[in-house]
Amino acid sequence: MKTIVKILTLSLCLTLFVSATPKHSQETEAYTITKIYEKIELDKGSKAINSWGNIEEVEAVLIPTEIDRGRYDVEITRVSSNLYQICGTSLYIETQYCYEYATREEVLLNITSTYGYNLGEVIFFD
Repeated sequence: MKTIVKILTLSLCLTLFVSATPKHSQETEAYTITKIYEKIELDKGSKAINSWGNIEEVEAVLIPTEIDRGRYDVEITRVSSNLYQICGTSLYIETQYCYEYATREEVLLNITSTYGYNLGEVIFFD
């Protein structure tokens, strides 16, 4: 009888502990990575022709690049709509429908392919 009471008490405590654990720490948001770029700094006064044929002065260009498949814990910062810099590197990721306003936010990059339209995903933790 004492064993049954101990088991019931333990299961009740465990249930209360699990329900008291904050749920937001387990929530995630994942977004598709469509491209990976490397930023190349240009000499002062460099110019580029945009898609409308206009000439613009530019500081840098983003060149498509590849990174090895795998899972990477990194910090990212939002540069513009669907474009994030991997902090401390010259690498940028382009996403699809990602509206997270990140500033040095820790995320997980899950790179599953080195070509195609879906290279993997960036996972934000709440």
